[in-house]
Amino acid sequence: MKLENPFPEYGYFGAEYFCDREKETKELMEALLNGSNVTLMAPRRIGKTGLIFHTFERMKEKNKKVQCFYVDIFSTKTFNQMVQVIANAVIGKLDSPSQSIKRKLNNFVTSLRPTMSQDPITGMPTFSFTVEPINARQTLEQVFEYIKESEQPCYLAIDEFQQVSQYNEIGADAFIRSIIQFIPNLHIIFSGSQQHLLAEMFMSPKHPFFNSSQLMTIKEIDVDKYTGFANGFFAKQNRIVPKEVFTYLYDMVDGQTWYVQKILNRLYRTPRAKLDQTEVLVAVNKIIAEQEINYQSNYNLLTENQARLLTAIACQGTVNAPTALEFIHRYHLPAPSSIKMAIKSLIDKEFLYQDPIKGYLVYDRFFGMWLKRLAGLC
Repeated sequence: MKLENPFPEYGYFGAEYFCDREKETKELMEALLNGSNVTLMAPRRIGKTGLIFHTFERMKEKNKKVQCFYVDIFSTKTFNQMVQVIANAVIGKLDSPSQSIKRKLNNFVTSLRPTMSQDPITGMPTFSFTVEPINARQTLEQVFEYIKESEQPCYLAIDEFQQVSQYNEIGADAFIRSIIQFIPNLHIIFSGSQQHLLAEMFMSPKHPFFNSSQLMTIKEIDVDKYTGFANGFFAKQNRIVPKEVFTYLYDMVDGQTWYVQKILNRLYRTPRAKLDQTEVLVAVNKIIAEQEINYQSNYNLLTENQARLLTAIACQGTVNAPTALEFIHRYHLPAPSSIKMAIKSLIDKEFLYQDPIKGYLVYDRFFGMWLKRLAGLC
């Protein structure tokens, strides 16, 4: 699929529009093809989902029989909702054209209530499902049995898997682990952005998934590789983003893929042949202005202590010791005990992120810029 703008903000559109990640793709492919499950941990908007789709595409190029499924369970609040998302992604996709899908459904997933409709483009029958809470565990067993009985090599990515730890259902993670370990033709990517929750699930001996998968993290794309990738598209229009300008753009958002892409998307729309820092600032200012209402709404949801701390961190950029007296006095913050409470709440709400090396920083880079402007003298 050819794109008018080669810097999509969302979605995966093939290798042509995917920057680098060669090492990470190879590592993820090797793990899956050698029979390992993988836990993929990284902050939101750094490119986990794109990496998963890119890896799946490469795997299908090597073996046409490979079946790959991606589900995002971030919006699910219960185990039942998670099962429904997985069932809708998988059931019916492993049938051959000569098989009766309806018969297969009756044989494998008796606890689902399927509704059949017709795809308006392909004309093929499609299904949506309703899962009754009382049947959720039975349904998940039957979905995985359906995968097992297909005898096809299957790979399932469950994004934002840490949501499982937030369900009210007791032992949901243990139940999932008990099923998947007996499906020899299925391997899973457990992906997530709330790394503290995901790490607890897969690295603590207290949890069922302890030592059950290969751990993997991804970092920012190398600035030089990203510069070359971007200019490959600008060159087709006889345009260029000079290295120092791209580095300025890259550093402004800490190299986070989604933010870089969003700025590049805007720059690609501008007519100038040689882009400069002014053009970058114009693009960023427009993005922030478009989100002004959302940022103000999010800010209004914060308590006074949370707002003061988040703004202080935005002004500082990154903070390793938010309870240090020098930092507290500089930004007129409350007592260390109040700061610790605010930090926990801001991390849980994903306003704040703790980088293991850089320290604490505002999760949404554009929101951080808005906060700095709100503070006035930062």
